[in-house]
Amino acid sequence: MLRLTVWFTLLISLSANAAVHLDFHDESPDAAAAGSASRQRGAVDIDEILRQYGISQGSTKARIIFEWFDKVARDPVIGARVPGGAPALVHVLLDPEQREAMMSSGLARLTPADRSRYLVLLTRVLDELVPVNCFGLVDIVTIMNRVTIAQMSDAQAELYLDLVYKIMVSSGSAAPVRVPTREEYAAASEAMSRAVVIELGGDPANVDRYMAYTANPSTATPADVCWMTRVTLHALARMPAAERDVMLLPVFIGPPAASLADPDDQRPAQMPFPASASPPGTTMP
Repeated sequence: MLRLTVWFTLLISLSANAAVHLDFHDESPDAAAAGSASRQRGAVDIDEILRQYGISQGSTKARIIFEWFDKVARDPVIGARVPGGAPALVHVLLDPEQREAMMSSGLARLTPADRSRYLVLLTRVLDELVPVNCFGLVDIVTIMNRVTIAQMSDAQAELYLDLVYKIMVSSGSAAPVRVPTREEYAAASEAMSRAVVIELGGDPANVDRYMAYTANPSTATPADVCWMTRVTLHALARMPAAERDVMLLPVFIGPPAASLADPDDQRPAQMPFPASASPPGTTMP
């Protein structure tokens, strides 16, 4: 079986860091009072965000962003999860640990179908907007920081913000998260290994390259990082939906799911994953 530890780290980084790479500016009272009230949500100057990223006023993408801010600002669940309105939400999105806690908790509580949609979108964005040399970088967090919502198509931006909204809402839930059993996880891991080999066309040289990267990620070049990332995400897309979700859940739940099931109990575990604190061991580097 291929060693999969590295792709877990990779996906944690991708998922946590992908939480709205929009720079939210100027949370001061002066900024909150400036400009048209209809063009601001709390202390967030959306006009300034659009200008910075070259998004035209009145464009479809501008409308999508305005409507998203409205929905987020008015949502009672998000309001209860992040008291203090838009400025407090901006603080969460800008703080790596808080953002990761929110994303991990929310992704773990999404429906399996929405988790799959998120993965598919992430794969498309990586394929279409990240060059094959990963901008000459090897840190996936830094690489993803190069991608902004302005670069996405309107359809991608709308889907992305819709999923992030659902993640925000889900992160406030106290519902327990189902942890796969050891047997489920072992079967899904084997399926993942097969999917990687199929994605590589069964070519021994490519399989060796993939395994060498997972064994020694510190020696990877930017091209290696991009190649391995794409292979991994495409392999996940090949998997049956149920097995794919078994692989994804422990990524978002983190170390508390390492045992995957109580050794003395083969029933699926129920993990009361915290909705308000970062899961241990998942802080981005």
